[in-house]
Amino acid sequence: MEEILYIKVEQNIPVKSRTLTFRDIASLYCTNQKIVQTIEKETFYTLPKNGNQKTMFTIAKVYEGIHKIYPNLRIENLGEQDFIVDLEKPDGKEKKKPLEYIKTALVAFIVFFGAAFTIMTFNEDVGVKEVFDKVYQMIMGSAKQGGSALEVCYAIGLPVGILVFYNHFRRRKIKDDPTPIQVEMRAYEEQVNKAMIETASREGKTIDVH
Repeated sequence: MEEILYIKVEQNIPVKSRTLTFRDIASLYCTNQKIVQTIEKETFYTLPKNGNQKTMFTIAKVYEGIHKIYPNLRIENLGEQDFIVDLEKPDGKEKKKPLEYIKTALVAFIVFFGAAFTIMTFNEDVGVKEVFDKVYQMIMGSAKQGGSALEVCYAIGLPVGILVFYNHFRRRKIKDDPTPIQVEMRAYEEQVNKAMIETASREGKTIDVH
């Protein structure tokens, strides 16, 4: 029976070493586990010392490397056609932690006051106060004096609605579904990866078969 090797490569692959093995860049499956174990240990590519942090490859380059080990092996690709290898800088995160905290605090400050300003201008623009006054008068039959339960419910409902919509309360998720921010971030990452792959391909910087 002909052996078939199934491979799956993700769109963006973070790595810590410049020497890439097939285990680092792909998930491999074959009914013959000896084939998988042999290929996984082999070197796929060695990133140049002074090269870019992100390097683009084609799946054909992976095929070429595997066929050097098993020339007659049939390969089925279940993943991406082109992919990015992202070399992580050693100890970079530890050194930049204070800076990351400052950036996070600055972004949180801008988002908080920006959202507060947006809500206030929206309420003023649509005349929420006047609407509450009219609703109160329609129900109670008299003009509203001071505050009422409408304003209290609105003030409570607004932050509760935001928490439910963004699916987060402190570090815990309210639901198992991904939050809107997570969805947008994944979509953004995918678009950035595709743009980088297409740009590298047009500029001839994608590493392909020889």
